[in-house]
Amino acid sequence: MSGRTPLRERVRQAMPATRSSRIIALNALVGSAGTGMFLAGSALYFTRFGGLSETELGLGLAIAGIVGLATTVPMGRLADRYGPRNLMLVVSVWRAVGYLAYLRVEGFTEFVVTASLLYIMDRSGQPLNQALVGRLITGPERNRTMAFIRSLRNVGFTVGFAVGGVALTSGSATAFQWLFVGNALSFLVIFVFITLLPKVEPVAARNKKAGVAPDTVVPPLRNWRFVAATAANGVLFLHDAILTIVLPLWVAEHTRSPIWMITVLITTNTIITVVAQVPVTKHIDSLASATRATTRSALLLSVACLAFAAGGVATSPWLAAAALMVALLVMTYGELLHSASSWEITFAMSPDAAQGRYIAFFNVGFSAAEIAGPAVVLWLIAQAGPAGWLILAVCFPVAAAVSWLGTRQGPAEQPAADEPAPAAPATP
Repeated sequence: MSGRTPLRERVRQAMPATRSSRIIALNALVGSAGTGMFLAGSALYFTRFGGLSETELGLGLAIAGIVGLATTVPMGRLADRYGPRNLMLVVSVWRAVGYLAYLRVEGFTEFVVTASLLYIMDRSGQPLNQALVGRLITGPERNRTMAFIRSLRNVGFTVGFAVGGVALTSGSATAFQWLFVGNALSFLVIFVFITLLPKVEPVAARNKKAGVAPDTVVPPLRNWRFVAATAANGVLFLHDAILTIVLPLWVAEHTRSPIWMITVLITTNTIITVVAQVPVTKHIDSLASATRATTRSALLLSVACLAFAAGGVATSPWLAAAALMVALLVMTYGELLHSASSWEITFAMSPDAAQGRYIAFFNVGFSAAEIAGPAVVLWLIAQAGPAGWLILAVCFPVAAAVSWLGTRQGPAEQPAADEPAPAAPATP
């Protein structure tokens, strides 16, 4: 008898294991496809047809980003009180309406108000989604589901950008507007899928019905270990800004590499992320393993920075291209490790009754890196050239050390303070 696993079984094993995880992963694909369509044409639409200058567009998005950042943790608190599933239903409808409202925007003031109201929901989407995973899924499948979400988001963004690019070839306002409509419809589809997920009562409501005293939760801002992990991982999340914003500019303006290497590098990163995120996540299933993975990812990110610097000083186009490819491959693996470790850190260190708040607080680190990261890294490179990468190469291990201080004795590794100590054995 052959020892081979049948194809159908291999396919089944490669898919999310539970119905809830499959629905959540499918939501990620649909939502990212819609967002990709929107991002492909939104900037051109607002500057061509929305009455905004490029400066006003940038300023308006910065204001909206700050509003979204400031409301992330309050949204997490609402998730703890009413449940992430219920709040996600509200968020989906709000986002659908918000993206349609963009079509009525004329001028800077209307844009800032609409974008700010929408960013409250946009910024809360990722932590709410993770809180939903934490509430519905347990064990190793929890991190595995997060890996599927990340992989499928990359697929969705790629599809969305491709559709957006085709639509934009006409250059008409109607073509742009259909991209907004498509994004709004994606959130209505997500709303329908969320209704198919099981209803799970918030911890506070469940305890109240059972007559259990409400949990006394230390706010995330007063949990110094969690603050340390959040701040450190915010620095490590700079890999996202490097890969999406800094990399194309570095290749085009600071290296002798052929310009088409930008497409090769970004496509390679996308393909590896889609294929490898789930396997990389497989062995990160505890706070201890997540801490080790964080350290390894920081070292890989540092090596990648050194390779990027080498690409900037290489005198041959092909040597520069080779150095950039090495940097991209090493940074991508570090990125995959860090993403997986960050999910496990938040799940392991978040009290059950305040999971929404803690995950939202941790996400503030990512959002801060997303907002400030490109400016910081680009400023370093503009001021120091290849030496700027050397500074970043030092920052990543330092951040990993700070994260280790926060995670080395997390809640998953010690009994809760309100748990009674085990009774001593009776002496004969």
